[in-house]
Amino acid sequence: MRKLQGIIYVIAAATFFGIMPIWVKLAYTTGLTAIDFTFFRSALAAVMLGLFICYRKMSFRVKKQQMAPVLVACTFFTATILILYMSYNYVSAGVATSLHYLFPVLVMLFAYVLYREKLQLYKWIAVFISLVGIYLIADPGGSSFSLIGVSLAILSAVFFAIYALVINHPEVKKLDSLVLAFYLCVFAFLTTLVLLIIQGNWLPTITLKGLGYTSLVSFFCTALSLIFFIKGAQSIGSANASILSTMEPVVSLVAGVIILNEPFTWYTSLGCIIIVSAIILIGFADVRKSSQSEKKLKNVS
Repeated sequence: MRKLQGIIYVIAAATFFGIMPIWVKLAYTTGLTAIDFTFFRSALAAVMLGLFICYRKMSFRVKKQQMAPVLVACTFFTATILILYMSYNYVSAGVATSLHYLFPVLVMLFAYVLYREKLQLYKWIAVFISLVGIYLIADPGGSSFSLIGVSLAILSAVFFAIYALVINHPEVKKLDSLVLAFYLCVFAFLTTLVLLIIQGNWLPTITLKGLGYTSLVSFFCTALSLIFFIKGAQSIGSANASILSTMEPVVSLVAGVIILNEPFTWYTSLGCIIIVSAIILIGFADVRKSSQSEKKLKNVS
């Protein structure tokens, strides 16, 4: 029963994450920009997470040795959000999310380059089919192709992959996930505030409809999704949770077509399927590897 609840939590989190680009794009129709939206979303999410942390009577304290890696993580997280939101101006929600979801493959490649981690054959196969997926999703010969949009979405994946490596720092791991999420939102809020001041628009105007979309993303796609994913990962394991999360680009693609009438091509759909397949290939292999390690430990004990 606990595992079933974990699966439901992760699916709910992935669905909320997948619907996020739709609400962001709808917010853009009210006059908000990527920086404006990040500013309001981060502020609201920080308040929600802060209240939840207080409710659970958790400590906000960050130790001295944790500050540097946490600051680096906050920097790359904020850059990821801003660049991903900017990509929504040029490509469809499904394309942006699918390309952004290359980050697990990039994490694997960065670990290979930086830490000399050995890559098995199946991982190289995953890298190759991911490249094929990128080409199909980008559809260079298509009428909706945008080099800027594709580049921004891939760049967001690069930054998020670096962020994923940083949060695996031993000191960052000691920090509670919810507390880390709170500081990520606070940093994003402060960064976008500085950017707005530089632009001469420290408090952008927002309509009631724009505030509604921002609130939806802040509550469902940030605070609630983070809580659901953490609960789900604790029940079924991080690797299994990551595999289930691959439904996120599928949700974005389908929702974009239904709600925003975004272009639907077989190239885009096939590319999305290929990238999701590459991530599942890596995820299942990692699950198998971890289960084998657990069996060895049991045999030893």
